[in-house]
Amino acid sequence: MARLDNIQSGRNTYLCYQDIEYMRSSTENIYQQKVNQVIDYISSNLYKPLKLDTLANQINVSQRQLLRIMRLSLNESLYSYLARQRVERAVLYMQTEEMNLTKLAEMVGYDNPQSLSKAFKKQFGIPPKAYMDELQGRLVGYVKSSGSRQNHLQSEIYEEEDLELVYIRIIGKYGEDEPYETAWNKLIRFLKDKQALSKETRFIGISFDDPNITKSEYCRFYACASIKKKIVPTGEFGTIQLRRGKYAIYTLKGSYSGLQELYNHISVNFDYNIRHGMTFEEYISCSEENSKEPITKVYIPIK
Repeated sequence: MARLDNIQSGRNTYLCYQDIEYMRSSTENIYQQKVNQVIDYISSNLYKPLKLDTLANQINVSQRQLLRIMRLSLNESLYSYLARQRVERAVLYMQTEEMNLTKLAEMVGYDNPQSLSKAFKKQFGIPPKAYMDELQGRLVGYVKSSGSRQNHLQSEIYEEEDLELVYIRIIGKYGEDEPYETAWNKLIRFLKDKQALSKETRFIGISFDDPNITKSEYCRFYACASIKKKIVPTGEFGTIQLRRGKYAIYTLKGSYSGLQELYNHISVNFDYNIRHGMTFEEYISCSEENSKEPITKVYIPIK
């Protein structure tokens, strides 16, 4: 009888541990989903004040909880992340078109151009105009040092329809083997579980940050796949839409390691008027059987 009691006690203990692990996993998935919601909300609303209570209300948590879960996920404080995103988005806008500091400040959530200049100096040590001149000089230097491999850029123009994507986020240096392989494998399993993987599935990469501007440990990459049916975001997986529009498309044949060099050449030798939108990559060889070498198409939004 005592032995049966011990067995029952052991079974109950095992079930208790299972319940605890399930609760931990469930809580982690909930927090990951909330982090996705906050990051995507910030990305779409940088022109707004984005006060702490507003962000906390978006995901129904306390302000203290928001600060804690975001620090754990971003490896920096939410305040630092917000300030950095505003300044780096301003750099993107200045690369896209010429505008005065007053308009630029409004587009990234600052009340006046003085606040934007102050944030620039804190982030980069120099004012906006001086930083852009320095950045352009660096890019030209990179292009010259790379030789003639990309001297004759060729592009095609394409009108892309709305594209619904499911994604998993990676934060860190672009192209690192282990985290990228892990993320893509997770994404494939998720698509299979949701019966959303088909021959028509397109594999997309969205690099939200420029490593010429953003420190490598903070670079955000979305490993994405196109979906034809509605998928409810869960855990570390989110959904995002690429809006229809015109793109200039550049093709890279060979190693993905050549992507940054291609981007540098495009930045220096771009012949189109860029529109505000998301640049993305499509990995053609992932969608085709028996591909002999990687083929990547880079889509740049244009007017």
